[in-house]
Amino acid sequence: MLDLVSAYAWASQAYWRYFELMALRRIRMDPPVLEIGCGDGKFSSLIFDRIDEGIDVNPKAVKRARAGGLYKVVRCGDARDLDGEANFGTVFANCVMEHIPNVSGVLGGCNRALRAGGHLVMTVPLEEMNHHLLLRSSSYAGWRQRQLSHCNLLGCFGWRDLLQEAGFGGVEFTPYLGASACSFWDAVDVIGCFGYGRFSVATAISGLSQTLIPQHWRTRLLRPIASWLTSKVAENSDPSAACAAVIVARK
Repeated sequence: MLDLVSAYAWASQAYWRYFELMALRRIRMDPPVLEIGCGDGKFSSLIFDRIDEGIDVNPKAVKRARAGGLYKVVRCGDARDLDGEANFGTVFANCVMEHIPNVSGVLGGCNRALRAGGHLVMTVPLEEMNHHLLLRSSSYAGWRQRQLSHCNLLGCFGWRDLLQEAGFGGVEFTPYLGASACSFWDAVDVIGCFGYGRFSVATAISGLSQTLIPQHWRTRLLRPIASWLTSKVAENSDPSAACAAVIVARK
């Protein structure tokens, strides 16, 4: 947990990622691997020793990913423009597809990039999360969906239909975040989300701590937060009412 708390600006982000990490480590991902929306690669480095190719639309994230050494190749580009030879064994997308408008085009591109028998492995929040937020109201759920830039907040059947329309065959779902975990996550996350972009509470506090507090002291200060989150994982491990899932779709 400490690695995740150190990597993310706010405790809620590390908490959500912990559940993802535990679920993804149980999924087989055959090489070569293409990661969509790779960001800086910090999260993926906890799963993979090496990734063949990454793509991200953010030039700054691409620069950091190239410096990190996890990826053989990192390209700056839009996932909706995916094209090329069908040679990947796995296309991996962690908490990416819910943010992309016209996501059907991306799913089709992922299918084209996979060799026969390859798999798309993606994590997404599900529409069920709207029923397990801090406040139980449709207006609050709508506000949070806009705040989190969730363009595609679907249920399992909705994702299955989109994937099959994109040419995928078998589609399997592994839930990893239950109702109580989602409620706790939202109670912590909503505070850090106030503001916009780099002017949000979470980003501002993280930036100040990195600037003003030496790394060894910062690590010591983060340990109690990691211990607290670990205890909350144990308290909220009931997977009922799945609010997020790993989806594996076979070409």
